[in-house]
Amino acid sequence: MTPGSDGARRGSLVRSTRLAFVAVAAASALVVFWVFYVAWTQYTVSLRTTELSRQTVALAGGLSVGGPLTATPSSPDGVRQQLFRVQASLIGARLLVTDGAGAVRVSSALTTQGPTAIGIAALGDADARGVRSAVRTLPGVGRVLIVAVPIEEYPGWLVALQPVSEIAAANSWVVLLLLGSATAAVLVAWVAGSYLAHRLTAPVLHLREGAEAVTAGEWGYQVPVEGDDEIASLAESFNAMSARVADAYSAQKHFVGDVSHELRTPITSIQGFAGALLDGTVEDEATSRRFIGVIRQEAQRLGDLTATLLALADLDAGRVEIAHKPVDATALAESLRARHEGEGASAGLTVRVGELAPKGARPLGDEARVLQVASALITNALRYTPAGGEVVVSAEADRTSWRLLVDDSGPGIAPDDRARIFERFVRLDPSRSATGGGSGLGLSICNRLVTLMDGRIWADGSPLGGARFVVELPRAH
Repeated sequence: MTPGSDGARRGSLVRSTRLAFVAVAAASALVVFWVFYVAWTQYTVSLRTTELSRQTVALAGGLSVGGPLTATPSSPDGVRQQLFRVQASLIGARLLVTDGAGAVRVSSALTTQGPTAIGIAALGDADARGVRSAVRTLPGVGRVLIVAVPIEEYPGWLVALQPVSEIAAANSWVVLLLLGSATAAVLVAWVAGSYLAHRLTAPVLHLREGAEAVTAGEWGYQVPVEGDDEIASLAESFNAMSARVADAYSAQKHFVGDVSHELRTPITSIQGFAGALLDGTVEDEATSRRFIGVIRQEAQRLGDLTATLLALADLDAGRVEIAHKPVDATALAESLRARHEGEGASAGLTVRVGELAPKGARPLGDEARVLQVASALITNALRYTPAGGEVVVSAEADRTSWRLLVDDSGPGIAPDDRARIFERFVRLDPSRSATGGGSGLGLSICNRLVTLMDGRIWADGSPLGGARFVVELPRAH
């Protein structure tokens, strides 16, 4: 992935997140603005209805028959009609006088345009003062607030009309305030959206970069962990996974290198001795037989190493079935004596296998695998114990555990190295191991088998002066 494409993806993700946030904020602001505007308009119309009703009632009391109803501008009553128009101007509404049927008889407007009749009954029920009011839509005018008050001594009505748009315009500052607030909210949302988009997308982008780095072979790549939310937890899990991948890759490299080294030595020996036999440089029969013996020994070593590697592969792949049953510790001791007492005697060593079922205690595990582990530990002790030494096998138990102890009088193991010896191909003394024919895999197999039986294995110092290996398994009840 090129830096340009990474920047484009980053910008696209941040931009889309920011725009989504702003769009939601703008839509919310618009809805709030509209709801508040409608509610405010209804509120102002309600206030204006109350005020206009009071003003119209007061004006209706001053009207009389023969006043503005029949007056002309040149007559004394014409002056009263002009006053009628002035009063309409003062209250900010158009005034009409209708007869009982609602037909318009007098209008405060100078023009003839306007309604010719008002449906009084359609205005709803009258209040205690006989006032009727409603908002209706009139042709050519639009939505209008209508207030009708009955005129005393005259079968008619004084009607006040005011367009709702005029009422709303009188409170235009509220609309401007709402628009300004909505605009400010959108601007704040833009700034907050930019910040939140970066905060939300940055960890995701880090994870994507980490995944691409691991895919490209950058094992162990770590991403920043910010905060304590779910994405931070995901980043921690990614880092742990990446570290395990790096460890596994490193172990694989070491494993391949160690296997190559282990195979190279016997193959080189076989090639060298076989070449000497084939080119005729060896003439006497005794030397030829010795060379053939070395070739056979190295071939056997290759076979053993191959079998061990296959066993490890089976363990790693989970192809080894492990039983979890009570193991006959007495029979285990007899098998170990039969296998190793003679082997130790031929090497000038003493092998003593004691009681392995103290107070009747038995381990819980796989009988064949327990025998395999114990035998491998004894063989390991015999390999590194000099002639004249001894190897002692014993057992101890408590309420929950059974422990097998293999002690030797050899050189022992340094405390700092006791944990490393269970790693694959680890040989603390390469020259001694080469002499003994060890591959550095036996203890690794023991560790794996014991773990599969829900147990533990560790190395310690022995009272005999050498090494002690302890295998702890669950106790059978």
